[in-house]
Amino acid sequence: MSYFKTKDKKDCCACSACVHSCPVHAIKFERDEEGFDYPIVNEDMCIKCGLCERICPVNHPQFCNNRTPEVFASYLKDIDERKKSTSGGIFYEIAMWVLDKGGFVYGAAMDDNHKVAHIEVDNYIDLQTLRGSKYVQSDLGSIFIRIKERLKEGKWCYFTGTGCQVAGLYAFLKKKYETLLTTDVVCHGVPSQWLFDQHISYLENKYNARIEDYHFRNNEKGTGGELFFVVNSRGNRRKIHNPTYNLSPYLYSFMYGMTCRWSCYDCKFAKIPRQGDITLADFWGAKDYFPEIDISKGVSLCLVNSSVGKTVWDSIKNKCEYKASNLQDAAKKNKNLVCSSEPHVNRCNIYEKILRDGYSAVAKKEFRIEHYYKLKFFAYVNQTPFLAALIKVLSDIKNRIINLK
Repeated sequence: MSYFKTKDKKDCCACSACVHSCPVHAIKFERDEEGFDYPIVNEDMCIKCGLCERICPVNHPQFCNNRTPEVFASYLKDIDERKKSTSGGIFYEIAMWVLDKGGFVYGAAMDDNHKVAHIEVDNYIDLQTLRGSKYVQSDLGSIFIRIKERLKEGKWCYFTGTGCQVAGLYAFLKKKYETLLTTDVVCHGVPSQWLFDQHISYLENKYNARIEDYHFRNNEKGTGGELFFVVNSRGNRRKIHNPTYNLSPYLYSFMYGMTCRWSCYDCKFAKIPRQGDITLADFWGAKDYFPEIDISKGVSLCLVNSSVGKTVWDSIKNKCEYKASNLQDAAKKNKNLVCSSEPHVNRCNIYEKILRDGYSAVAKKEFRIEHYYKLKFFAYVNQTPFLAALIKVLSDIKNRIINLK
């Protein structure tokens, strides 16, 4: 059943296909108390054509026919470029292929005010803004309309987004274009921009400073984790790196399914076959199957789902290290490839608690792992070379004493 009939929030993913397809522009998004967008119909303008319900990808999901995609563990040979990505850098190489053809790339970028939205990119410099993970629902704006205009001009367009966003684009376009390439990113779910805004405010109050250059995930040292810079009133800039998501209230709550959109827990697109021509994700556990590969800077899981995906993969694979794999191994430690995330027991009232008690109070209680301070202490030690070396020496002395006994 359509969201317009059920008003059940799990039936809408905010893909925006209905908003942009309405022939009389009678539909617009309104934001709920949790910060998520839902479509509202202006009944005075509506002509009852039913198009919004017919094209809805949640109501009428369509998938590519390939139930046996080619599966690879892969990463860029160029280690400098690989370091700039969070999971192997394959997206970047695909995007470069499209730009080299005079095409356009569309993906999620975060601006200086920490707002995440899809943008159009036509050059290598701006492409950098699309790299890296963004764990928040991206504002699609009117990007579907822009893509359609470019496709009608015969330009190559490369759209990357969550499965529901790719499905929304196909629903909006209503036809196939030979110059359209899509990547669906295997998705754990999406918190709202409002929640992320609360997290940024929390960090600014905690450090009494402005937050700059926030990264949800950073592989600089191969450990991942939240990274950002704090800038105080004197202009002094300091890097903060939480080497594990367990030390970030925002990422901890996200990873444990406390804050995602309701449709994420009943995702119609977390399955095989996938939505995009190419599917990308982290290949968690790759070392178990390929002991010889280097996992220190991330490894991409790459599914080639269509003929155009195959053409692009064959064009870029000489710039990658890759190993053939299979769906069973790929999904073993990446469940969202084939199924939705489970909602945490706190999901039903967590946003209500934030509105009532404030993000800071919830961050220090519900959004905090057990033994938080112990974990934080060891993270600090590991990031301090002298202390890390001292702990290692003491550990070695302890082991020798035990062996003497």
